[in-house]
Amino acid sequence: MEEARVVMAGTHADVRAEGLGLVDGGVWLGVAWLDWWLVGNTDTVDVELAVVPEYRRRGVASRLLEAAIGKARAEGRKIVSGTNMAGDPATGESAGTAFARARGFEQKHAELHQVVELPIDGLVEPRVDGYELVQWREHVPDEWMDQFVELLSGMSEDVPTGDRTDEPVRWTPELVRDAEARRVAQGRFTYTTAAVHTASGELAAYTQMGGTPETPERLNQYDTYVRRSHRGNRLGIAVKAPNLHALQAGVQLPAVLHTWNAPENTPMIAVNNKLGFRPVAQRTAWERQL
Repeated sequence: MEEARVVMAGTHADVRAEGLGLVDGGVWLGVAWLDWWLVGNTDTVDVELAVVPEYRRRGVASRLLEAAIGKARAEGRKIVSGTNMAGDPATGESAGTAFARARGFEQKHAELHQVVELPIDGLVEPRVDGYELVQWREHVPDEWMDQFVELLSGMSEDVPTGDRTDEPVRWTPELVRDAEARRVAQGRFTYTTAAVHTASGELAAYTQMGGTPETPERLNQYDTYVRRSHRGNRLGIAVKAPNLHALQAGVQLPAVLHTWNAPENTPMIAVNNKLGFRPVAQRTAWERQL
């Protein structure tokens, strides 16, 4: 898969990725993906486990996790974190959460997973007086870069993270360009819509959505963020609706758009509800101290 190859084979400013595999007689039983953060949570390694269905409940995931923990200790990391993607929409529980809890992990955060089927018919693009919209695709225009990194840093600071160990990332133009280059090399695409405060010229809000040609039926809502001084003006839906319109015009349809939000982020969940999103699961974050 090209996305994985680019991340693992390349050198990146924010993360180093590594894979582990468990193989028996030439048969792959399972894999572990390790993200070693180079900015932000530099005491943490994120671990994702995947086991071939017919080999589950045979200790494959446990062996992979033990190997990942051993590497984390050897590199001086203090926390192993992981995410369960498929928890029950109401309780968050699943086989993955039981696995994590039994191996000394503690749940630190939960997010509601919502989806909406595209195209959305009759999509209304609300206008907010005093603001104008700008849009771009794969690269932030130079004239907006300095303000855009402020919004990215604000997103990192303000996004609800529960009890997770989380050190906000101070974004820089260099980090943004590195992330853009990686995304383009992976073949991924992004649609961005931002709101500009007309009187001051300040970038007030943005949203990003995208996906990959490898799975055209699955699209992702990435960030949506409103600068603190501009909240309360309905800018969330003011940027999301036109971005959805641009996305629908540029991708293969039908498709499903996925998004995740903390339950306490009620303003954004309300925006999603207005756009027709429905809940399908909970995503939970887990940590184990080493």
